[in-house]
Amino acid sequence: MIEVLISILILSFGVLAMGGLQLATLKSNQIAGNSSMAATLAKDYTEMMRSNWTVSNNTSTVAGVNPYLFDSNDITKTSTYCTTMGTTSTMAALHVADWAQRVSCQLPSARAVVCRDPAPRNADGSYRWSCGANDSATVSIKIGWIDKRESIERGTTTVSATPLNPQLVMSGMTGYAE
Repeated sequence: MIEVLISILILSFGVLAMGGLQLATLKSNQIAGNSSMAATLAKDYTEMMRSNWTVSNNTSTVAGVNPYLFDSNDITKTSTYCTTMGTTSTMAALHVADWAQRVSCQLPSARAVVCRDPAPRNADGSYRWSCGANDSATVSIKIGWIDKRESIERGTTTVSATPLNPQLVMSGMTGYAE
């Protein structure tokens, strides 16, 4: 009888360990899915900028001159629908509105910053939201979201309602026509 109870106890520890492994696998899959989605969104945005290179190649940091350079915290997330395409600036504004909407819908509590940042990292090696000199030839697309990793895995001790740092930074060239 004692042998049966001991074997049941050992079996229950094994089943609990398998359940914990399953939960860790699901969490990892979600994190990988968010990273993959962010990379796809960044690639899509680079392609949008390349399709309208006359506007996206403008290096001016004056607000509104190059609508492709933006911070999703600074724009209104309203839907913009258009039946006729006007100017290249109109197309850029529609690209930005569409892309910002997709980022906010497909990643949890997402933030995106697009700028010409020659050095997107802090001194400690972590990515940063600010854009530095904003004078690079390439455009940096910075995307961050809230993930469900343990605080020790994230390197932080608190969970915020907004992403503390970008999780993905992708650089792209915009100044050529194909």
